[in-house]
Amino acid sequence: MPTTPRRILIVEDDPDIMRIMSFTLTNAGYQVSRAYGGEDALRKLKTQKFDLVLTDLAMPRVSGVEVIAAVKANPESRQVPCLAVTAFTWDQIAQSAGQVGCDGFIGKPFTGDQLLREVEKYLSASSTDRRPNQRSEAG
Repeated sequence: MPTTPRRILIVEDDPDIMRIMSFTLTNAGYQVSRAYGGEDALRKLKTQKFDLVLTDLAMPRVSGVEVIAAVKANPESRQVPCLAVTAFTWDQIAQSAGQVGCDGFIGKPFTGDQLLREVEKYLSASSTDRRPNQRSEAG
């Protein structure tokens, strides 16, 4: 019996990075939903369920920190892993994204293999209801 693909929300305002992430994850068998900025993400989060959220942090109007805060504030989605995809280091984002519940981050620039490794790590941890203890910087 085939399993349902894991659903990933990508929140990114840069179309080139969105295209790379979407292509990589779709080819790996994930079901990808694209949100072109924080406002779009908040709309999608109200009507759809996701297994993982990947979000840029620096976006106009609604930031990635606000997206993560919305996911973690909702009792139905608070267990969904949220990863920041950013050029910042964990030390730089810990004060904002970390305080609202960001589970980890993927450093820009990243390779497709690095993206897949981090996604798989957090999805497997969430399926056993454990989070990886280590925040990692791909790059």
